[in-house]
Amino acid sequence: MSVLKNNYYRMKSKKYYLMISIAMTMISIFSAVYFHAKLEVKGSIAVVTTNKDTVFQSDYFTFTILDKELPRYQLMLGKYDGEIIEKGDGEFEIVTIKNHDVRKILEEIVKKPYGYTPPLPDARGIGTNILGFLILFILLQCVLFMFMLAEDMERKQIERMAVAPISFFSYVLSHFIFTFALVFIPAFSILAVMKGFGFAMGFSLWQYALLLALLCMLGIAFSMFLISLVKVSDTANMIGSSIVTLTTILSGSFYSFEKGNKMLEKIIWVLPQKDYLSFVQGLESGKAVSAMLPQLSYCLVILLVFFTFSVIKIKNDYVLRKD
Repeated sequence: MSVLKNNYYRMKSKKYYLMISIAMTMISIFSAVYFHAKLEVKGSIAVVTTNKDTVFQSDYFTFTILDKELPRYQLMLGKYDGEIIEKGDGEFEIVTIKNHDVRKILEEIVKKPYGYTPPLPDARGIGTNILGFLILFILLQCVLFMFMLAEDMERKQIERMAVAPISFFSYVLSHFIFTFALVFIPAFSILAVMKGFGFAMGFSLWQYALLLALLCMLGIAFSMFLISLVKVSDTANMIGSSIVTLTTILSGSFYSFEKGNKMLEKIIWVLPQKDYLSFVQGLESGKAVSAMLPQLSYCLVILLVFFTFSVIKIKNDYVLRKD
């Protein structure tokens, strides 16, 4: 309890941290709801050709004729689902950063330019869309708010735990609980308010509570793991923010990032954010939890590994060594 009170007073002196995090959370949730509402049923495909007689028609896709190839960032931003490039002699090249199913659809469109009309596979629901937007901001907040533990380590204040009347595990757990509250409560409160105003949210509040709690715990465990290795607050924040941003984008938080590169796919499938999103999407689509136990188990195992390693490493470095 004393650690929680101390962290509360320390946090009061840095209220702008909390204000920024709440603003980030609000923006991410409102953006997810807005973009989902604006999402068109049709996919968008760019056709690069100099032959004006080249025509594609579909009830499920819009085709934009271009005279030069797209910059890759337009595919990454989701402006187009893919690109069909005419090479001459009836040959076409398919370019997409989406998954293999989308590539197969584009190949079928080339074969049947007038009659192939499938829906886009694996469309995300509003709940998956909201949590997908939230992943980056929640994980960044976890990295940010663990600065108090990092400062204790950096200033050697943690060494007092060797003689303090509180167990080391209780000390670390207090930091965990305090950071969890700072991240979870504002995010869940915003979701609850939007649900109360009648917004379509995809999940019930208790489902959001569980899914959000899992995400927060995963982010805090990772932050503790990083801090146990780096030990310097600013450095840990910088490295952690970079890792979180890169891995979250690659995992498909905002946009599916699979493109047939085997090495990249292996890296992506190792990321816990990917399994978290797969679990969320499966849950929203009506699958039983038992059918998604591998994804859920992987997230829980990563969480426990990060947390256990952090506790052991910090205790060995600052408490047992002090003894």
